[in-house]
Amino acid sequence: MTIMWRALPFVLLWMGTWTCVLGAETSPRPPPESRSPDDPSAKAPDALADMPMWAYGITTLPHPGDTATPQGWGRQFNPAIDRDEQLKPVLHVAGSARNYARIDLTDWANAVDWFPDEHAPMPDVVQHGSAALREKKRACAICYRVNGGGRPENAPVAGLPVEYFLRQLEDFRSGRRRSSDPRKPNVPTMIGIAQAISSDEALAAAEYYAAQSGAPRIRIVESDRAPPLRLHGNLFVATSSERTEVLTDRIAEVLDGEQEKFNDDPHVGYMAYVPRGSIERGRALSTAGSTSAQAVAPAAAQSCTACHGADLHGLDPAPPLAGRSPSYLVRQLYDFKTGARDGGLAPLMKPIASRLSTRQMTDIAAYIASLP
Repeated sequence: MTIMWRALPFVLLWMGTWTCVLGAETSPRPPPESRSPDDPSAKAPDALADMPMWAYGITTLPHPGDTATPQGWGRQFNPAIDRDEQLKPVLHVAGSARNYARIDLTDWANAVDWFPDEHAPMPDVVQHGSAALREKKRACAICYRVNGGGRPENAPVAGLPVEYFLRQLEDFRSGRRRSSDPRKPNVPTMIGIAQAISSDEALAAAEYYAAQSGAPRIRIVESDRAPPLRLHGNLFVATSSERTEVLTDRIAEVLDGEQEKFNDDPHVGYMAYVPRGSIERGRALSTAGSTSAQAVAPAAAQSCTACHGADLHGLDPAPPLAGRSPSYLVRQLYDFKTGARDGGLAPLMKPIASRLSTRQMTDIAAYIASLP
């Protein structure tokens, strides 16, 4: 789980702003006094005191009036590395016949594709971004990866039903899907993309990712301890392979395997250290008819399986959950709880999420992420 420090100057720049173009400049927030009480940017820190900061990739709570820093676009050269060195096609991953330059991994309008024979041809919007954004476009695959597996700070989109995928774009476009942390930069970026993307581009992206596997699946390890982590952007990176940090009521989701460089190899996935016992506690909370599930939402008599299917592989119109990023799952539960996520199906989730503690969210996410 070690990322060698000699490679980190490039890694940090590349990972620090991962996610999907326009940033906050495309969807400015109203002044604090005019915001809805449900808008997380209008809430005082004590209203978000139970926020699972690890799931958002942050170390401090947001404050009223906080906004996201706009994300960059175009080719992003690292000032710490010689410019000519960044242009040399010296990067390679095992099994691929292709080589890329370091700058290729920070060219937001051109997603690298190490194994083009392993998937259907990428639609232009997936590989290069929405045409309407011109020089500010970002490829879908830059954030969600070619295989749709995503990363802990964004979302795994592989295998999502086309209708659900398109509904999320509409929720972003209309401002009904936001983040409980108003500083999270990929949310206004995604809103800008959703407002610019054409219906044909949206459908092409939805159909492409619906057919992807997102492999490799996340590897779950129950443990009392996790490796020490450092935060870069909204992504945690392990600084050692030794498990020296106490793991309580949080999940440590990091790259799976020793990497001297992060080359966006689609064969390299993520792993998550989850608290010991959390998988079984999460199973009890998620299972229909269980005592724990009834205690959480007795009025609705709901469980995860009631809407998402017995195996949590989805049940229209609810999306598949099994094997997805636990950081992402916890963020969504908390966003439903705070009202930051308020799309068409939110009324089904809000009563359940509102009754969950952050520890229960963590347990549920550990269990769901462990499923095949």
